Amino acid sequence: MGLESLIVDHIDQDELQHKQKLPDLDRDSHSDTDTTTSNDNSNSNSNSNSNSNSNSNKQQPFQSHLPRIQFDFGPESQDYTLLRQGRQEAVKTAFLHGWNGYKKYAMGHDELKPLTNSTNNPFGHWGATLIDSLSTMSIMGLDKEFLDALPEVQKVDFQLDGNIIVFEAIIRYMGGLLSAYELSGQQHDLLIQKAHQLGKTLSPSFNTPTGLFPHQWNPSSHGPPDKGVLVADLSMHLELFTLSYHTKDWSFATKAQAITNFMEKMDVEHGLHIPGLYPTGINIYTGQFTDGVCRLGAMGDSWFEYLLKHYLLVDGTMTQYSRMYLESTDAIKKHVLSHIPGNDMIFVPPFDTLSKSKHITMDHLSCFVPGMLALGSKTFDVPEDLMIAKGTLEACMHLYRTSDTGLGAEMWSFTGAEPYDRLVYQDTVNQLDNNNNKPFSQQRPIHHDPDYKLPPRPSRVDQVRVIDGKYHLRPETLESLFVLYRITGDQKYQEYGWEIFKAIEKHCKTSSGYAAVSNVDRNTADSGQAHENQMDSMESFLFAETFKYLYLLFSPPDVISLDHYVFNTEGHPMRRRHWTRKD
Repeated sequence: MGLESLIVDHIDQDELQHKQKLPDLDRDSHSDTDTTTSNDNSNSNSNSNSNSNSNSNKQQPFQSHLPRIQFDFGPESQDYTLLRQGRQEAVKTAFLHGWNGYKKYAMGHDELKPLTNSTNNPFGHWGATLIDSLSTMSIMGLDKEFLDALPEVQKVDFQLDGNIIVFEAIIRYMGGLLSAYELSGQQHDLLIQKAHQLGKTLSPSFNTPTGLFPHQWNPSSHGPPDKGVLVADLSMHLELFTLSYHTKDWSFATKAQAITNFMEKMDVEHGLHIPGLYPTGINIYTGQFTDGVCRLGAMGDSWFEYLLKHYLLVDGTMTQYSRMYLESTDAIKKHVLSHIPGNDMIFVPPFDTLSKSKHITMDHLSCFVPGMLALGSKTFDVPEDLMIAKGTLEACMHLYRTSDTGLGAEMWSFTGAEPYDRLVYQDTVNQLDNNNNKPFSQQRPIHHDPDYKLPPRPSRVDQVRVIDGKYHLRPETLESLFVLYRITGDQKYQEYGWEIFKAIEKHCKTSSGYAAVSNVDRNTADSGQAHENQMDSMESFLFAETFKYLYLLFSPPDVISLDHYVFNTEGHPMRRRHWTRKD
């Protein structure tokens, strides 16, 4: 059976026919430019010009076959609208501050170092911040900045005689180019051409006995310095399928699908001891897992995320992905989750599938889990997963709200936890709610009130301790806040996000951008010495994700609707589409 049939065999699984034609899109029920991609043009600043990148061809919006995801938002008061728009503008101003610093001191380089105004190039020197910023510019209505950046994109040549992390190149560069191409109304062929060039550059890295690519790879010599790959690296389905759709070069989608097929067949002989809980490392030549620890944080996170997101991307037409996602989330609920008695926080530690034991740590990267579970809860009608999402997000927010800076630590430990049990946890939630001592309520009325106030910041519970106090400007908590807000309509999540934004402004801002923080429990900003606690680092995901999720948190709900878009793991929204067999 040829590679092309690998995709078709997983569309409409009830049929299970080995067709040789690739899926195409039901173009009659989808427009390549729908009205929900448009920027909130009423909020566009003076930098926008008449050559708008969005909303160029208004047609009927995409209508999903899957259940509705977003909350049914009602009208908002004028006072609340003014508050929301003011916060949007503040986030946009912050984005521009960082972008202008990058443009002045580091254009064409991967990153600006915001303390010394020097440069850093960890991703091939292909302009990671440049390309990661494009989709956010389009959403924010920064058309002048977007158009001014295109000549710089033209200069990028995806060739390198050195090692590149394949996964990072796909999510940052390819994802950024594809998203910008779609969000700008497909007006700029340069963007899809560059994405295609990158795809062809990276394509030989998949030529291994298993079809798995190495973690690091040299595009010039085609020599992999690694024999292994991280399970998180294998999440490139959104990008490769979208690239295939726009270029009609189906080799990319078939490579992605071949990896999914390989992973689905893994069992105990490969080192998969609990179905759905994939360990971290894999040998790309033997197909064996090289360790037994399943992580939903660093090194494992996006694999689980993409099982759900690819199902959403293709609008449910590839049920293989729903089976694999639900198998994983069932195993996560059974084996991984931890809960401190008397508290509504749920933790997501690494889990050793060999010894069947949990670690007692959690890292910031795991804070994408609430957003993933919330999306899955609506997609598959699993209310329990939304309850877990809320509890896990409270755990992430606890690290923000109890730090001296209001920023979240990179890693923390917790003690005294018990395995998650749905009934026990639900009883805890109900009791806390009855005692009016609960940070959130599963059933409280939703209000969009300009005078809404969060409860006072709590003290950190004794069972939680910071292990690594750095804050790298990470977006995972903000992503989950955005998703939970769009799904529940609960204003609390907006207020949480606004607290984080104010903390970033206070503790991270420099004269040319925003700097990571070395210790979230050290507040030097109050004495006017914020720089003493800053690190000379500003990763490109600040522009691709952190500022984007903050901006969307205060956007009208039809701007990048979750019912029309799915975000890649670098925060680049991709259009959802109906994938069907084309006769």
